[in-house]
Amino acid sequence: MAEPAPPSSSKPSSMVAGKSDAEVEELLDRMLTRLALCDDSKLQPLLSKLLPLCISSLSSNSAAVRNKVLEILSHVNKRVKLQPDIGLPLSELWELYSESAATPIIRNFCIVYIEMAFQRVSSKVRHPEKEDLAPILLVNISKLPLQHQEIILRIIVKVIGECHSSQIGDQVAAKYKKVNNPQDRDLFIEFCLHTMLYQRVSQRSGNGGGYPGLSFVQANRVTGKQQLQRDEILLRKLGILNVIQAMDLSPELAYPLYIVASVDCEEPVVKRGEELLKKKASGANLDDLNLINRLFLLFNGTSGAENVESESRVSPASPALKAKLMSIFCRSIAAANSFPSTLQCIFGCIYGNDTTSRLKQLGMEFTVWVFKHAKFDQLKLMGPVILSGIMKSLDNYSLEADTSAREVKTYAFQAIGLLAQRMPQLFREKIDMAARLFHALKAESQSLRHVVQEATVSLAAAYEACSL
Repeated sequence: MAEPAPPSSSKPSSMVAGKSDAEVEELLDRMLTRLALCDDSKLQPLLSKLLPLCISSLSSNSAAVRNKVLEILSHVNKRVKLQPDIGLPLSELWELYSESAATPIIRNFCIVYIEMAFQRVSSKVRHPEKEDLAPILLVNISKLPLQHQEIILRIIVKVIGECHSSQIGDQVAAKYKKVNNPQDRDLFIEFCLHTMLYQRVSQRSGNGGGYPGLSFVQANRVTGKQQLQRDEILLRKLGILNVIQAMDLSPELAYPLYIVASVDCEEPVVKRGEELLKKKASGANLDDLNLINRLFLLFNGTSGAENVESESRVSPASPALKAKLMSIFCRSIAAANSFPSTLQCIFGCIYGNDTTSRLKQLGMEFTVWVFKHAKFDQLKLMGPVILSGIMKSLDNYSLEADTSAREVKTYAFQAIGLLAQRMPQLFREKIDMAARLFHALKAESQSLRHVVQEATVSLAAAYEACSL
C-alpha cells in the first residue's frame, strides 16, 4: 500500500483556531465537496489532512459544525470501508489525540480512527511508521480512560506480533526501554502476561470453558472484538518475549512471562521461554514478595473470591503451569510464609478439580517445605488445617500404590514428622496419630517404613514434650 502523506506543518487544531463557527462550517463544507469529487487513487493524501482537521473541529459547541463533521466522517467511512489499501494518517491522528487541549469527544473519535489506521497497515510488509509509533503509544497510557488503554494495548501487541516475532531492531528496542514510568510499564507487562496466558478454545481443555490464568474480562481485553487465529497468537507471543527481553527489565518483573511461555502449547514459544528463563531470569529473587504474590495469583486465581462478578473472576492456572510454579514455590521462603495463599495452593494441589498425580506429589513436597521454613505465627494458622488435609489424603490411598502415590505418602509422613517437631502441642490429644503410624510401620511397603519410622520418633518426642 502507499505510504501515508507526510504530516502537515500546522497542527489540525490550530487550523480552526480563531475561526468563527460559521467559518469552520464553511471550511468543512468545502472539504466535503473536495472529498466527494476526489478519485479513490488520490483519497489517501486528502485524508491525511482532512481527517485530523475534521475531528479537531468537534471541539466546537456549534451543532451545525458537529453535524457537518459527522457527515464528512460518514462519507469517509463509506469510501474506505471496502478499500483496505487506503491508509489513514497514523502519526497525525496520534498527534491530535496527544494534544493537551484535546477534548474527550476529540479523543474518542481519534482512537477509533487510530485503531482503523493500524488495521490498514499491511502485516505482510515491514512498516517503519507503525514500528516506531507503537512504543510511543505507551507513554502516559496509565492516565488514559480504561477503554482507550485496552484499544492501545491491543494495537501495540498486534504490531509487536507483526514486526518483532523474529527480532527487534536496536532503535525500536531503545524506545521500549524508555517506557520507565512504573504505572505505564506495569500496565504493559500485565497485558503482555495476559496475552501469553491466552489460549484459543481448541488449545485448552477442561476448566469449564474458562481461560486458565485469566478471567473472561481479561481474555476479552486481549482479543477485542475479533477472534485471534492460531498463527496470530503465536507471533504475538514470540514478539512479546523479544520486546520484554529488549526492555531489559529486572528478572522479577519478567519472570512470570517467561514461566508462562515455558509451558505454552506451541513449541517455539516453549523453547524461547525456557531460553529466556535461563539467560535472563535465573537470578530472580524468589523471596521477592511482589513476585511471589504474582505467582500465587497465577496459581490460585480469584475464582473463590467473594463480591467479584463471575466474568471478572480469574481462573486458576493450567495443570502444566501449576506444576512449573510448584517447583518455584519449593525454593522460596516467602512462598512458605504467604498465608492464606500458601494454604490455598496446597489444597488446590491435593484436592483441586483438575489436579493430577504429579500435582498431588508436588503439593505434599511443598507441604514439607512449608513445615520446614514457615515462621511460627504462620505455622500456627496453617499447620492444623494442613494436617487434617494430609490425614484425609492418606485415607484415600491403598497399600498397593503406584510410584507416584508412594512419593505422595513419603512426603506426607515427612510432613507429619516435621510438624510434630515444630508444633508438638498440636499432637497432645491426637493419640490416634500414634496408632496410625504404628499401623503404617507394619503395613506399608519396605521403601516407606524408614520415613514412617522417622515420623514416629518425632511424634514420640512431641508426646514427651507435651507431658513435661
